[in-house]
Amino acid sequence: MTKDHIPMLIHLQKLTSQKMISHLLLSVLLCFLFVLPVSFVSANMVLSEAIIHFEPGKPLRKDIEVENPSSENLYVEITPAVVSEPGTKSEKRITITDPRESGLLVTPNKIVVPPGGRKLVRLVSLEPLGEKERVYRVTFKPVVGDLETEQIGIKVLIGYEVLILMQPAAPDPNLIVNRSGKTLSFENKGNTNILLREGKQCPDGVSNDSESCERLGGKRLYPGNSWSVDLPYNKAVDYQMSIGTKNSVKTYK
Repeated sequence: MTKDHIPMLIHLQKLTSQKMISHLLLSVLLCFLFVLPVSFVSANMVLSEAIIHFEPGKPLRKDIEVENPSSENLYVEITPAVVSEPGTKSEKRITITDPRESGLLVTPNKIVVPPGGRKLVRLVSLEPLGEKERVYRVTFKPVVGDLETEQIGIKVLIGYEVLILMQPAAPDPNLIVNRSGKTLSFENKGNTNILLREGKQCPDGVSNDSESCERLGGKRLYPGNSWSVDLPYNKAVDYQMSIGTKNSVKTYK
C-alpha cells in the first residue's frame, strides 16, 4: 500500500466521551480530504433474514444467507450476544464467548463472500426450548478491505443485526389492554414476546383503507414490558399482532 492509498472506515454511531478524540481526528481528516481527489466505495451485503424465530415443534437450527452484490470480496465478522432484560431500561447485550453457556451456536464466525456470491451462517440452539423465552442479537459486520484505486478513498461499511427469538416450550401469550380516553395501554403478562405493528385509526365516515386514517406507532413487548400510545380520535383502533410467526388483526374499542 502506498502513502497515497489510504482506505478509511467510517462508523456512524452516537458520540460518547470516549469517542470524542477519534471523532475530532476524523473531522480533521475529512477536511483534508476535501482538497484531494477522493473515491467513495461502499461494502454492501444482503441478509436473507432480519428476525429468526425458534418455535415449539420446529427444528432447532436455522440458516441465514449472506449475499454479496458488490464487485469486491466481502469479509464479514459474525458476533452473537445474549440480550438480558429485553425491552427495559436495564437491557444489556452480553457477547457470547462460550456457546454452551449461552445455548446458541453461530457458525462460522468469519466468512468471505466472493463478488455476486452467497454464504450460509448456521444458528443452532444447543438446548431444548425451556420455560422462559431467550433473546439474542447477532451482528454481521463487514471488515475493511483494500480500495483498488490510486486516490485517497473513503470506504463505508454497513453492518446489520439479526434478532433471534427462542420461544418457551409452552408459549402462553397474555396481553392486557386498557383504554382511557385517547390513551391505549398494553402490558405483556405472558411468557413470550408480542409484536404490535401497523396500528391504524380512522375518523368518522372514512374506510379503513383511506389515506385519511392515522398510522400509529408499534412496539415489540417482551414478557413484563408495558407500553402506551396516544390516539388521535375516540374511535376503534386496529393493530396487527404477531406472536412468533403467527399473525392476526385485533380491534380495540
